[in-house]
Amino acid sequence: MMQLLLPLGLLGLLGVLGLILIYIIRPNYLTKHVSSTYVWKLSLKYKKKKLPTSKIRNLLLFICQILILVSMALILAEPAIVYETAGEDNELIAVIDSSMSMYTGSEESNRFTRAVDLTIAESNRVLDAGGRVSVILADDSPYYLCQRVTSGGRSELIASLNGLKEDPESGEMLCSYGTSDLDEAMELSEEVLAENPYAKIKVYTDKSYQYVPEEIEVVSVREEGERNVAILDARAELDDGYYQLTVELASYGEDREVELNVQVHGANAIDSENGGVDMPVLSRTIFCDADQTKTVIFRYGKGEDTQDIFYYDLGAEERFHTFRTIDVYVDEADDLTLDNNFYIYGGLKEVVKVQYASGGRNTVGANPFVNGILAALTNALSSRWDIKITEVQQGADPELSGFDVYIFEHTMPKDLPTDGVVLLFDPLGSPVGSDITALRQINLNNPHTPLTAEKSDHPLLRNLIVENIQVSSYIELNYSNDYEVLMSCNGAPVMLARNDQDVKTAVIAFSVHYSNIAMLPEWPILMYNLFDYFLPTTVEKSSYEVGERFTVNGRGARVFFSGEDEPIEEFPATLDLQTPGTYSFDVTTYFGKRAQTEYIFVRPPAEESNINLEMDTLVNPFAEREAMSFYDDLLVYFAAALVVLLFAEWALHSRDKS
Repeated sequence: MMQLLLPLGLLGLLGVLGLILIYIIRPNYLTKHVSSTYVWKLSLKYKKKKLPTSKIRNLLLFICQILILVSMALILAEPAIVYETAGEDNELIAVIDSSMSMYTGSEESNRFTRAVDLTIAESNRVLDAGGRVSVILADDSPYYLCQRVTSGGRSELIASLNGLKEDPESGEMLCSYGTSDLDEAMELSEEVLAENPYAKIKVYTDKSYQYVPEEIEVVSVREEGERNVAILDARAELDDGYYQLTVELASYGEDREVELNVQVHGANAIDSENGGVDMPVLSRTIFCDADQTKTVIFRYGKGEDTQDIFYYDLGAEERFHTFRTIDVYVDEADDLTLDNNFYIYGGLKEVVKVQYASGGRNTVGANPFVNGILAALTNALSSRWDIKITEVQQGADPELSGFDVYIFEHTMPKDLPTDGVVLLFDPLGSPVGSDITALRQINLNNPHTPLTAEKSDHPLLRNLIVENIQVSSYIELNYSNDYEVLMSCNGAPVMLARNDQDVKTAVIAFSVHYSNIAMLPEWPILMYNLFDYFLPTTVEKSSYEVGERFTVNGRGARVFFSGEDEPIEEFPATLDLQTPGTYSFDVTTYFGKRAQTEYIFVRPPAEESNINLEMDTLVNPFAEREAMSFYDDLLVYFAAALVVLLFAEWALHSRDKS
């Protein structure tokens, strides 16, 4: 629309008022004496004319003069046509979803390759129009594949996009197996939007959204008729001495009867190397409503089926109390095969041999406070270890080799074992190799003297309130600097720990009988911490999700991991595996023993199996968008009109004089 850039110029319209005023006050007649003959001739002259042109000419002259004044006033006001535009919008930010569900499809064409092909086509269109293209690959940590590429970088851009479909080095597609963070990708796009707030964002994904900001276009890469049968999760738990298997599965895209299969390998094995059989395949057919999760439970003793929970009754010959591997699978020719199998490990726990020897002050047998807590630990740690406890009978000599943990209470051995963890309780002696010397027993005047934590952040004191522990006597010790002092009593050390490569020893320099510790929750916590500190599990679970962070600990100098060329040598180590499948950890302890190989299964994210997933909203990236104004100057047109009007006014005056 037309605007006046200098509205004060309209003051020139006052000239119109002046013109009108001149016409009003100008006299419209003159006194003049003429002869009658002249009047007669003049009347004859007007009589011959057919039209009163003088009045029309005077009116036109007046109008021309007004328009001349108006034109001059408008020229002073600088008229122009103003256009408001959103700026340069010929720029594309293409966001390619790289989540696991994008594998849906066939080997020739899946959702990810469709997204890449659509990005290539749109990029060519924008570059042909002289625009710019940026591409963000959205996995769990989105990044720019390219940024603000012009037509000169077209070949490199297209090569990079085609490389996503088949990496030149690995020959594999570069779509991830985890969950993409599209919200972070939207935030990442702000780098380009800071340069051009009007760049168009297109998201190529198989997700649907209830709300999408106006500035973003979501391009769906789904195809009609795609379906997926998925095993979402599986776990085995001991129930009354036998394993119960729980499986979650679903059918996405259609209602379908699904045959769920389970095969147990190494059932009822004695250990990881001996015994066990491969059981026949167990099958149960389940009707799956589209997009609804169903739970199937395999156990001894059938339950009642419900709409969403189904049971398989394990017969007496199908029960198992140990296993090496459980393979859970469905034989389905669906559009996403990555979630058709699930492997369960951890059915054979590594045996930890514990020897407990007690004597000296207790002449009637083992200390029930120690014995009882060992039994409780055996149960509490059953998911990690198969703890076997050997109790040394009164009068018998303890073994000094062949065990993983040695516990000596009161009476100490002559020589310290060198092939396992050694725990010395109330040391009434000085074993050779222990680097401690028991000097004397200190009896306290106050039988309720509390202890003091010297290193409260030490793992052995985790969750302990040391001040709650009270003693009435303790053993005075000399010790090497290799030990850490963890607890003290009146400044004297009463708990020491040493965790060197070849020596793993803890010393508690007071008797359970001369303290209140056995009556406190600190007692089981302390014993749990001792086992957890000196016998760390390699991994906590046997199943992890793609991208899930987990900790690896070592009972030796290194752990050989099947996913890496070099062993892990610094602990604790943190891993997050990006590819589903089975991985192994081989451990050799500091004492030269080869521990049982640990296996884990890395599973695809359960939500990615839902190939028709609908999300709530997509983040709207921040951009400062301001309309820009452009002007078309109209001075030339009004000047031309002024010239025309001036010429017309001159012509009318000429006619009037003639």
